[in-house]
Amino acid sequence: MKRWKRLAPSHADPWRGWLTYRGSLTWRIVSRAEGFRVERIQQRLRHPNEDEYRALGRPTHKRALVREVILHAGGRPVVLAHSIAARRDLFGVWRSLRGLGTRPLAEALFTDPLVRREPLEFVRIDFRHPLWKRACKVLGRELPSLWARRSLFRKRGRPLMVTEVFLPEILELGA
Repeated sequence: MKRWKRLAPSHADPWRGWLTYRGSLTWRIVSRAEGFRVERIQQRLRHPNEDEYRALGRPTHKRALVREVILHAGGRPVVLAHSIAARRDLFGVWRSLRGLGTRPLAEALFTDPLVRREPLEFVRIDFRHPLWKRACKVLGRELPSLWARRSLFRKRGRPLMVTEVFLPEILELGA
């Protein structure tokens, strides 16, 4: 499995503008397309993916809340968003996650002055990565390799990992 890196793709890469944007991805999509909506795919306690344990600083046997949604713009899926919070934090600093439903996570992250975002990491994923497999399954079609980014958000020192997998249709919204 490829390693996540802090180095973004080159300036010539059409994905760079989306990958390196530090603000709310939801708000950026809304500003570029009509018909934005969040489709919740799952939200349940389960074990994080193998490459997520180290970044979260968690032992491999611990379950966490995993929330997956598809962000749609103009009736088309543009991002698979995958977020993880420790089980104990669902009754503490990240309790707002439990009742999000189809509301964007951005509301909880970018409006709270106590939330701090750590640096972005990037990777190109393909058939070897569980999130690529998940995107193919959810969309019901085979996909090319996909760019993904992730970062940790911290509130009172407690981490929430957000990974965003960019689907090919996002490029139709411009960079």
